[in-house]
Amino acid sequence: MADRLRRTWSQRLVLALNVTLVLGLLTAAVALLAYNDEVGRINRIAGAGSLDQVEGPLEPVNVLLVGVDNAEGLDPDDPVLRGRREESLLSDTLMVVRIDPEAQRASLLSIPRDLWLPIAGTGSNERINAALSLGGPQMLIDTIGAELGIPINHYVQVNFAGFRNLADVLGGIPLFFETPVRDLNSGLAVPEAGCMVLDADQALSFARSRYYEILVDGQWVADPTSDQGRIARQQVFIKAALNRAASRGARNPLGLQQMVEAAQGEVILDDALSLRMLLDLGERFRDFDPTGLDLLTLPTESGFAGAAAVAFLQQAEAQPVLALFRGQSVFGTPTELVRVEVRNGTGLTGQASEVAGELTDAGFTVVGTGDEPGYGGPTVLRYAPGQMLPAVLLARYLGPDIPVEPLDGEVVAGDVGVVLITGTDWPGVAPGPLPVELFAELIAFAQLESQAAAEAGTLTGPDAEELIRVVGSDG
Repeated sequence: MADRLRRTWSQRLVLALNVTLVLGLLTAAVALLAYNDEVGRINRIAGAGSLDQVEGPLEPVNVLLVGVDNAEGLDPDDPVLRGRREESLLSDTLMVVRIDPEAQRASLLSIPRDLWLPIAGTGSNERINAALSLGGPQMLIDTIGAELGIPINHYVQVNFAGFRNLADVLGGIPLFFETPVRDLNSGLAVPEAGCMVLDADQALSFARSRYYEILVDGQWVADPTSDQGRIARQQVFIKAALNRAASRGARNPLGLQQMVEAAQGEVILDDALSLRMLLDLGERFRDFDPTGLDLLTLPTESGFAGAAAVAFLQQAEAQPVLALFRGQSVFGTPTELVRVEVRNGTGLTGQASEVAGELTDAGFTVVGTGDEPGYGGPTVLRYAPGQMLPAVLLARYLGPDIPVEPLDGEVVAGDVGVVLITGTDWPGVAPGPLPVELFAELIAFAQLESQAAAEAGTLTGPDAEELIRVVGSDG
């Protein structure tokens, strides 16, 4: 009997590992049961039938994340309540998070709260942040679907108290400040430059700040970027919060349970967002690096609707961004993102208009035509800063002998990426891109230049990697 109970060191090691594994699994199971119970107590909205459905667990999903200008759950004397009613319900922050489980990619799109557009079901235009108060989450979802073409699969809403509770569970949010900053309206006060862990109150004040000031040469200077600056700060904050959550245990059930507990009562989910879905996403993104989160903003321009200061969508510039969240190719037809101005360098009557027609038929976006008096040289492509790749894509429809060169300081309209000057050797527009092999050296140079620009954050467009791939592909 003693011989049967005697174990070698290797057997004891295996046994110890098995015991540890079993205990770990039991701990995880208990935590998940508790987590399931906590998730079950989170408030829900009925909306599963009206949300866009996904076919399987690997399909990308769009989650509408709404931070509401609502103070339910806060103490009546809380400074956040200054100048507002507890029951007010405006969407203070609007973001769409696109999660692609198969590619392990996550993208976040910020929608300016002052975006002026038709509100679904009302027959009138308003700022988008009014949709929630006019018709609840469904009106907001319908407006985003109808006017921006973005399908919404799930809905998450958090108010001030919920945001602060989550920041508190994380032990504050670490951020770096180049100068002292403040916002007398939101209560933000960072008296010194450098790294600082914002406590829950200051984290909320930072995320809400609309009257952000920095200290310059002893003087407080207002941030001139207004809502765009606020969006940029919120995106920096989100990356910092995700990093903090990962370091504080969001990737294990016990740590995640604490965060879910903090959300009770202050966070609202749609009734189709199940525990199983959350766990599946958590498993697939277990090793996701928050610094890899793509941060995008809808391009807008400031203006007025009557006396109201609003933001108008820049339709052409917004299409590549919207395409990503619609599940379309970021480039749709890749040529449509090449914004080209055609100049007649030969003096032949009507040539610029004829060439513009050929380019339009091939899918390119022609933003202007004109003459290049006294040119007399060969056909040439000149590109604006950051636009070499689009120029190379256009070159693939003209021929490998067409020079591609920078504009060298030449002033062009802001929406022009490439200038095509026709010459006496004008080859015409090919019906499709010519073989990659003919442009190998040019493509390699453009890709290297663009990769460097992407790493420096200066490459224009919502998806630099996809643009680099498209220009060098016959697919």
